[in-house]
This record gives sequence, C-alpha cells and structure tokens, in this order.
Amino acid sequence: MTQQDALNSDHPAEPPDSDHHQGESTPPPDNNSTPKRGRGSEPLWNNPITMAGAFLAIIGLLGLVTFGLFSLVAPSSNPYVDIVGFMIIPGILVLGLIVMPLGIVLRVRKLRRRDPAHQYTLRLSRIDLRDAAQLRAVKVVVGGTFILLPVVGVTSYHGYHFTDSVDFCSKACHTVMEPEATAYARSDHARVTCAECHIGTGASWFVKSKLSGTRQVLAMMRESYSRPIPPAIHELRPARETCETCHWPEKFFGAQLVERARFASDESSTRRDVAMLLKTGGGSRTGGNVEGIHMHIALEGRIEYVALDNELQEIPWVKMTDFDGNVTVYRSDGRPSTAPKPEGRARRMDCMDCHNRPSHRFPAPSEAVDSALADGEIEASLPFIKREAVAALVRSYPDTESATSGIETALRGFYKAGYPGVFETRLASIDRAVEVVQEIHRTTVFPYMKVDWRTYPDNIGHMYSPGCFRCHEGRHVDGQGRAISHACDGCHTFLNTVEGESGTSMLQEGAFIHSFALEGRHAALRCDRCHSGGNAPPTTCAGCHTKQADFRLGKLAGVDTPDLPAEPMAESVDCTDCHDVSQPVSLEAVNETCVDCHDEEYEPTLPGWREEIDRLLQEAGSTADAGDKRVLSELRQAGPLHNFEASRMILQRMAGSRYTD
Repeated sequence: MTQQDALNSDHPAEPPDSDHHQGESTPPPDNNSTPKRGRGSEPLWNNPITMAGAFLAIIGLLGLVTFGLFSLVAPSSNPYVDIVGFMIIPGILVLGLIVMPLGIVLRVRKLRRRDPAHQYTLRLSRIDLRDAAQLRAVKVVVGGTFILLPVVGVTSYHGYHFTDSVDFCSKACHTVMEPEATAYARSDHARVTCAECHIGTGASWFVKSKLSGTRQVLAMMRESYSRPIPPAIHELRPARETCETCHWPEKFFGAQLVERARFASDESSTRRDVAMLLKTGGGSRTGGNVEGIHMHIALEGRIEYVALDNELQEIPWVKMTDFDGNVTVYRSDGRPSTAPKPEGRARRMDCMDCHNRPSHRFPAPSEAVDSALADGEIEASLPFIKREAVAALVRSYPDTESATSGIETALRGFYKAGYPGVFETRLASIDRAVEVVQEIHRTTVFPYMKVDWRTYPDNIGHMYSPGCFRCHEGRHVDGQGRAISHACDGCHTFLNTVEGESGTSMLQEGAFIHSFALEGRHAALRCDRCHSGGNAPPTTCAGCHTKQADFRLGKLAGVDTPDLPAEPMAESVDCTDCHDVSQPVSLEAVNETCVDCHDEEYEPTLPGWREEIDRLLQEAGSTADAGDKRVLSELRQAGPLHNFEASRMILQRMAGSRYTD
C-alpha cells in the first residue's frame, strides 16, 4: 500500500494466490469487490472543499500571527484594527476549520452513493520525506508560507491605516455619508478622525459601535437606510469619554470675543458688524468660578432632562442637582414639579447637548453668503447680491446638477434684465459670485439624502433653531414658580459701537441692538421665529403677518372666492393705527382705539363681533369635512376680525359650498 492509500476502506488487501503463480488462469476482476485506482481510491481529504478549508485555516492562522506581532509594535490600539484582529481573522480561521471536515463528509456521501456497502475510516497519513511526492508537497507548503507571510504583513499594515482613516468612514458608503463627510472636511475637527469621537477607546463601546455598524452595512446593501440619516447623538458615548479627552472642562474660564459680519438684503448689501463677549465660563471650581455657559456641565453637579422627540428639541422637564446635592425640577408642561417625569428620552446634559453638530454643520444660506461677502469671495458692491444669492440658494432643486444650472440662470438673469450696465462691465464679478454660490449649495444642500440647513437643528446659539431657548424661554418653572433664566446677559455681553466726543468710534458694553427697533411682544420673540435661514422678511407688519395682511385685502389661502370683500379700511388704516405693539394684545385695547377715532354714534363693538364669529365657527366646525377644516384653519390663522364681513360670508356659505386649494 502506498502513502496515497493512507485513507482507504477498512477491507485489507487480499494476499496473492499462490495458484496464480502456477500458470492457472486468473478470473476477471470483480468491480464491486475490488477498489479501482483513481478517484475512488484517493484519500478522503483530497477534495476541493477540504483543500479550500485548509487554505482558509492557514490564511487565518498567518493573519493571527501577523496581527499579534503588529499589536506588539503598534503605538496604541485602534477600534477598526480590532475588528480585523478579533473578528475577521478568527472568523476566517474558524470558517476554514468548519469547511475541512465538511468536505470529508461530502466526499464520503458521494462514495457511498457509488457503493453503499463500502465502509470508510479516517486514518492520518504517515509523513515520509523520503517519498518524493511528500517532499514536494512540504516544499510547496513551506515556500508558500514564506511568500504569504510578508504579503499578509504588508496588506495588514496598509489595511490598518485604511481602517483608521476618514476615507474608510466617509467613502465606503459614499452616497449615504456624503453630507456628513463634506461638512466634516470643512469643520474645525477636520484633523480629528471619525473613530476618536464616534467610538473612542474601550471594549464595550467598540462592540456596541460594531454591532450598530453591521446593521448599517446591511441597510446600505438593501438600500433601506433613512434619508436623511438620523442624528448620531443617541449612539454616541458620553462626552466625558470623548470630547473631554482634548477639551479639559476644569480649565474652562472667562469669556471669549465673538465677531460676526451681517449684510442686509438691500441694494448695497449694507454691512453690520456684531461683537459680543460670550460668557463660556468654567465647569469646575479648581480653575475658577463655576459660571457661564459651561456651568451646565459642572463636574460637581449635573443637569438632567427629558426630551419628547428624537432631535431633543422639545424639553418639558429639567432637573438640576447643585454642588451640595440640592435638587430643583423645572417643568413647562403645567404639571407640578413633584409629579413623575414625562415619558421620553432621558439624558444627562454634557457637551453634545449644545455642541450637537461640532463637525457636521450645514450653515444656513444667509449665514453662508454673509461669510462669503465678509471674506471678499463675493463682491458686496454688486447690487442686491446678498438678496439674490440667498434667494437662489433657498429654491428647491431636484438634484445638484439642476441647482448648479438654476443658480447660474437666476443670478445672471437678474443682472442682465435689471442691471444691464453692471452685467456688461462686471461680468467677471458676477460669474465669480455664481461660482461661490454654487459651491455653497454643493457643500450644504444634498437633495438625494434630503439634507440641508433645516435638517439637523444646531443647538449652539438660537438664530435658526431654538437652541438655548429649548429650556431658557421663560416657561420652565420650579415648584415656587421661578423660571429658568432667559436674560440675554446671562450668556453674552454685546459690544456696541458708539461715537465718542472727538468723533472717534468706541465699543461700549450693553444690550443687543437689533437692526430695527423691536417693541412689546416682538422684543420677546425667539430669533428663529423670524430668521429662517433665507432672506429676512420686510420690516413691516405684512412682512411677517402675510396671512393677516392678505385677508384684509380679501384673500385667504385655500378659499377660491372671487367676490370675497376687502376690509373697508384696508387701504386707509395701518396695522399700528389699531395695535399698540408696545403693549400686550387684547380685544378691549383694540376696541378702545376704535372708539377714539369713531364718534360715539358708531360705537364699533369688537366683543360683539367676536361673539358672533365664535358662534359661526362652532357651527361650521361641527359639520365640517376635510376641506372645510382646512379653510377653518386658514381663517383662524388669518384672524377673522381682520375682515369681519369676509369671515361672516365664508362661514355662512360653509354649509352649502366647498372651498378648495
């Protein structure tokens, strides 16, 4: 029996018959009892599946050795390298070890189908290097090992650097991560790798992030991912384990100077500089007083809250524990502070609750154009360039290519039609402005992923989203009715430019001075109520209260009624003639203003009109269908008393008419 017959059947070979040597005829061989040479007599392990398993096992073993040696010389651990070393490489080895016996089992089944009565056993081959065939096999294995070892080592080394790179995170799923990767490349953290913030160090968060990553890969393969992708704040580990490894809270102190350049939407794009001292303060008594903004993450105390939405914008419950362990609960839902906290997402406040977009900001069009104008990338001397650039950016485009074409058409068309002289003499400046605006759109708006400046609210500040005013709006009160402070000087001090006695300009600390005077309830409005990221509305009543102004003229959205009358005094009486914007709005105050102008015989009775309108609204609402409900909603928003006769007409016709968009 040769070495190639090491794995064969249990039946011993028949001894040669002595009669065969005495010239007696030899009967023909029986194919059913005597195994043939060839495939049927080869060892059971000699099949493609087992050989492939052995190859995988060898690769896995070499990979583990290489990973172990690399780990000894690596300066620090890396979560992505750990994926390869602790999951992928052992998986290859285990897969190979599973495939090897599987191939033998399948080989046995195949041979038994040929001869069900035949029995097979597994016997290890005897290694004999005097056998030329075995010697050649050993040379191949040893030579292949020495060839594969440096290959695997080099590829592992380059694989380490790739998995540790931003390209791995941003380009492996290019379409999905394009918005985040684009914003990251332009951020202050562009030299901080994704893994440092999104994973950090340690085994538990490594495993959690990798399980989450596996789910995301499957979603990518099935194209079942969300558009836009949800914010990552719920998946991030606490900022104390990531952000604070570089930003040391105990060393925070004082205030920082912040300067902003703002440009108006008028013809000359008038520049207005805003300067303030931002009271960042400190979060630990070891570095100074615990004060200012960073007091929210004070190391000796803590702030907890409950949010009702995934974006953490609706916060009805806040709990503050001070340095001495005293607890104060603030609520905005009208329930007592001792009541159980509402259902929702509970969090302990840390850096990420305000700095929720530290590396992935999508600036609003107005902000982005202001920056380009301040840096001189766009010439502010072009007529209405701020207004037209922002208007071109806020338009909706189906894709980036359409936006590129649409922005060029809008800007060049505006100057060609409205300022032909400027178009002829300053075409290069116009074309440069077009290029900059197109670039702003490419880096801030991603139609395929449904991402723009409105997608992810930025909690730093409160210009285009509630931000600080999620809690500091004056409605969160404790058990004694004391509200969380919403005073502006709690966080910043404005440095306003004033003229000195000698005609020189000086900076003077003071309150914020708006570009135009805000009185009464307008002075208490949140900034994001007017600042949407596009062009600011006209500084008139109709600029913000468009529905009310249109209704006075006999126009109501959703109602197609050509004969809807205009309010009799729509052209002769301005809004401020009836409304004192410096005082709280009330029906009685407006009624007194009417009496001041009209004689006593007229005696306009707004309370009586209100009573009639309320009755008609109730009657109409009880029988309204979907279309009528939409009309009633528009009427309530427009204010029925802004055009009493039109309101009465609409409500009286409601029973027999249907108003459509």
